[in-house]
Amino acid sequence: MQKTFPKPLKCLFAALALYLTVFLVIETERCLGAAKEAFSLCQNNIIPSFLPFFVCSGLLSALGFSHLCSVFLSPVMRPLFHLPGSSALAFFLGLVSGYPMGAVVAADLYERGECTKAEAERMTAFCNNSGPIFVLGVVGGGYLKSEALGWYLYIAHILAALVVGVLFRLYRGKEERKKILPPHCTLEKEKAVFSLGSIIDSSVFSVLKICGFVIFFAVVASALPKGRYLPFVYPLVEITGGLNLLCGAELDFSAKLSLVSFFLAFSGLSVVFQVSSIIAPKGISIMPYLFGKLLQGGFAAVIIRILLRFFPMDEGAFLPDFVPYHPVVSPLGTFLVSIILMLFCMLLLAIFMIVADFFEKRGESSERRKAS
Repeated sequence: MQKTFPKPLKCLFAALALYLTVFLVIETERCLGAAKEAFSLCQNNIIPSFLPFFVCSGLLSALGFSHLCSVFLSPVMRPLFHLPGSSALAFFLGLVSGYPMGAVVAADLYERGECTKAEAERMTAFCNNSGPIFVLGVVGGGYLKSEALGWYLYIAHILAALVVGVLFRLYRGKEERKKILPPHCTLEKEKAVFSLGSIIDSSVFSVLKICGFVIFFAVVASALPKGRYLPFVYPLVEITGGLNLLCGAELDFSAKLSLVSFFLAFSGLSVVFQVSSIIAPKGISIMPYLFGKLLQGGFAAVIIRILLRFFPMDEGAFLPDFVPYHPVVSPLGTFLVSIILMLFCMLLLAIFMIVADFFEKRGESSERRKAS
């Protein structure tokens, strides 16, 4: 049964849509400029960085890597977060690649029947986070002109996510855990033949959907009324441009960092709607995600203040001119490093599969002995 919005919420969205439509007509050039900048961001950053991660995530899930994580990491993930070991894949990819990769993996695990709905909602609450490229490079080195502050923010971000994950182990924790496939997942789908083409199709669709949200919310952000409160409202809508505006505002140093840390964790309405478009079709509620991100934002703001208290840093530590570092590496050296890294990953994966197969056969033999 399809859920409908309450009438007050419908009226609010209708009013906002009408305001945006009128603004598009009156300030066409400003809206087109914002849309072009967002499109350039998608073309130069989002598509090249997100698409490989989406494909790799689909490959790892299809090849059973989540099962390996479940075998080895359940003794860690289950006591800490009340989650299966396969959730470690969502947490790791969510930290490495950034929004909304953690939600994508959580929804995929639920769709494959590797976790329950409550477990998927716990995962989305703390496994969907900003990536190191954005926090360290864009916010730290670019907006704040300090790589050290980028590390402060990233450490606070990770610690806050872990705290939220531990707290959310209580969310629907008394429910009996049953291995029931979700309504949209069938046994035939679980046994479907691995297809790289289908993984790429779904990855391209997901990335294009994200780009659509980025462009739309960039236009929405450009329609916000200008004023002294804009640096505090803009990040609630879209964090990339909003944090740039907030970092340039004249505020107390520690208060500014606390706000930046909060908005980094909350992620903004653009990311919230991206996550909703990913998990809602699977039947996963967005409310635990919203509550978890608000909690994470509060914890991140407190943690950054604690870090500054014990490891003080003032604005004099900012780099006067930020120049991105581009190491000079020969093509041959890059090729050799890539080959060595690929071989190492293949060797590590092979070892994992052998050990997992050994433990699985050992468990089956012990069950046979108990049955006999």
